[in-house]
Amino acid sequence: MKPYPTPPEGLQVVSAPPLLTLTLDRPQRRNSLTDDIVLALIDTLEAASADEEIRAALLNAEGDNFCSGFDLAGRAGGRSRPRPGSISRRMPYLVNRLIPVMLEVQVPIVCAVRGWAVGLGLSLALASDFAVVADDARLRAPFTSMGITPDSGSSWLLPRLAGVARAKQMLMLGEEVSGADAADWGLIHQSVPAALVESEAAALAARLAASATVAVGLAKTLIHRSSGRSLEAHLGDEAFAMELSSRSGDFREWAASRQEDRPPGFTGR
Repeated sequence: MKPYPTPPEGLQVVSAPPLLTLTLDRPQRRNSLTDDIVLALIDTLEAASADEEIRAALLNAEGDNFCSGFDLAGRAGGRSRPRPGSISRRMPYLVNRLIPVMLEVQVPIVCAVRGWAVGLGLSLALASDFAVVADDARLRAPFTSMGITPDSGSSWLLPRLAGVARAKQMLMLGEEVSGADAADWGLIHQSVPAALVESEAAALAARLAASATVAVGLAKTLIHRSSGRSLEAHLGDEAFAMELSSRSGDFREWAASRQEDRPPGFTGR
């Protein structure tokens, strides 16, 4: 198993099988992300993917805000201006790895969002499998209002989740969307009163952690691969996933529970 990295300042990592909890912990900076935090998130999720005991992950944050994006001010830190090409050199190894990892790992990810979810923070919520968001949360992709173009997969995620028209509203006009409206759009899983975000997200993560882990992970893979596959190829993927899941211990447990007239007790095997 790939070892879990030591988390950098600003990130808490708690592995308590079957659940992995990742907590952004820079409330004084609205939980903006540094290079070190992005790299640690990538390494930790990859390690969780290889950890047979982890069956779900919960991503949350300390303080009043989920994440205000990348800490560009912190990166500058008074240093001299980087040479041209810095963005294109850095991004393939940072956010351009993080979002695909979130989509590709078979560990289901639940995200709890209160306050601001901006830029990269918004992409973290959208790339999670389930985002439980406060009704009054503030979701925004402010790139064009800053004179730059979208990053961190937002221009790929938004039109697929909410449609092209609403993606243009957020990405081209830079308009802010509330958690309640995001739920109405189908952009996120659920919006709830702010006081219930943590408990609802924790309950959902626990539900996933007690589910048929092999089947849930393969279902996630099928969903995310479907947009780039023909129907014929995708049906082949489904057949292969069915073959694997039907050989799992959890499927055998489901069959036994039906015969014994009891709820199944899935173990993730």
